Amino acid sequence: MPIGDHLRNIGLDRYDINARLKPALLALLPAFIVVGFWFPQARTLTGVGLGIVTTCGVTYLMAQTVRRLGRAVERSIGEQAGRLHSARLLTHSDTTFAAETKARYHAYLENNGLNISSLEEERLDPNQAFERARSAVDWLLNHTRPTAKQSLLFDENIAYGFYRNLYGIKPLAIGIVIAAATTHVALMVIAPLDATSLRTGALVAGLLVALLALWLFFVSGSVVTDASLAYAEKLFSQCESPAPVASRQARSSKESRKVS
Repeated sequence: MPIGDHLRNIGLDRYDINARLKPALLALLPAFIVVGFWFPQARTLTGVGLGIVTTCGVTYLMAQTVRRLGRAVERSIGEQAGRLHSARLLTHSDTTFAAETKARYHAYLENNGLNISSLEEERLDPNQAFERARSAVDWLLNHTRPTAKQSLLFDENIAYGFYRNLYGIKPLAIGIVIAAATTHVALMVIAPLDATSLRTGALVAGLLVALLALWLFFVSGSVVTDASLAYAEKLFSQCESPAPVASRQARSSKESRKVS
């Protein structure tokens, strides 16, 4: 059975696999590389090992652990990522979106019965304006969820979750790559290697250094914020619909009665 089917059988969907499990596997990649170099026989056991790990639910545990760490780092970032970031983008004080674009978003949300503070109301009570924006984001997320998996919105959600979770496990991943690199170099010094193995070992060491640089310099809060913005832009683009949700539902109901 393909590994994808194994993962789906234990309850992991496309989001779980791409946004949660893949960051965990990327963090463990240095250990896999070192084990594969020093114990070649382990490569032939990879398929069996994956099957056992999947059956035991370890992959599901890994995905849920990464999710927890990702949510924790999202809370630490505050208004720079996630729902709080999306809510801030809706406020008048934020200038990320053009004023006219934001006005269309506000109009759409108000037409669906949501309270959005005016500019004057936001000046008088910015906290209330932010809470109203948070409520609007919650509503929009709930009303886009039924069709999200068939749209580009879901892809952006996966991308945001992937980068957020990478950032959440960054300290752990750095520890793993340092431990793997240290072990690899120590074994190269101790174990006798022929010229070919020595060159391959040097390439492995270089790859481990590259992975360390990736975690140190690429995985950052700014990357998470950029992914959060891309997701928010796609989410709010749902507000460009020509008719509000309530109107579409009412029209659909009328058409159904006419048919019947």
